[in-house]
Amino acid sequence: MRKRIAGAGFVSVTLGALGCGEPAGPPAVRPQEIFAKGTSRTDGLGGESWRNYLRAEALHAAWAPPAASPWRPFYKPTLVAAISVVQSAAAPIRATGADSVDWAAEEFARSTDLTNAAVFVDLPGPRSVEWGTVLMRRGFQPVVTFNNWPHQKGLLPLEKTLGALIFHAEEAARARALLSPQAPPVFLLEGQRLFQKGVDPSPGVFDNRFFHAFADFPPHDALKSRQINRVFYVSHPRVTTAFEEDDLNDYFVSLMKAGIQFTHVRAGETTYDLAIVTPVTRQTIFTQAETVRYAGTRPYGRSYSHYHHSNFWAHSRGSWGSGTGGSRGFSS
Repeated sequence: MRKRIAGAGFVSVTLGALGCGEPAGPPAVRPQEIFAKGTSRTDGLGGESWRNYLRAEALHAAWAPPAASPWRPFYKPTLVAAISVVQSAAAPIRATGADSVDWAAEEFARSTDLTNAAVFVDLPGPRSVEWGTVLMRRGFQPVVTFNNWPHQKGLLPLEKTLGALIFHAEEAARARALLSPQAPPVFLLEGQRLFQKGVDPSPGVFDNRFFHAFADFPPHDALKSRQINRVFYVSHPRVTTAFEEDDLNDYFVSLMKAGIQFTHVRAGETTYDLAIVTPVTRQTIFTQAETVRYAGTRPYGRSYSHYHHSNFWAHSRGSWGSGTGGSRGFSS
């Protein structure tokens, strides 16, 4: 399911696109407002090569897995394509302040045995990009999954994530040239994509939140056929009964049932810790009971109740999968 936004091309289905507070006709993107502050004059290598990546084609070439990569089908070009709309003001944005170094990422990459592993980095977008850049130097192929656009009235500050892609583009381009097409994946997720789950945005807000479907990531057999039997999931330290975001629960459970081991990496600004974990099927905002509850209180309700509309589900089986539990547990 896709919708057309004037001047912005096709955008994949999002929380807003399903009717969650997004204005029917959002105001035009104003790049100067989006990149008004917090930008850098230099990129991650200390130069101005970032200017070469202000075209969608160039930014895509830096970050997209090669055509021969098994992870190419899971790459989302949405945010990369947005550079064509904000090009006039777009600039690099550092993830971690003046030194632009994520010490937790550096130490994790240096000291962790990542043999036969895939990595999912689920931090705020700029930090996910930085972790991806660090792991790229360890021989991992970044897979960008940022699936919406920046906007001056956006609920998510996706311009910061786009700025980080620009900031690290030259590093990514150089590292990409040295990577094998069969390099293991590091999936870069926007950790704020389900931001404020109980919020019904006002009409003046552009709802650019989004979620991931089961089919957004490789199935267990695709991983295991490439000798990947471990997953490292990187997220913020937080007090919660679940280690993964709601839209990943069903997918992670399916990998666990196929024998893939999970390690939770709780990444602070300078340190991290590791713990072996077991994903379990649980109630999320994508399960039937929670959908009904949210629908009754309006926040997110219009989005998730639409999920269960028989026509929508019947026409979306091929993209969203089928089965029981989590985000696949729907039937028409």
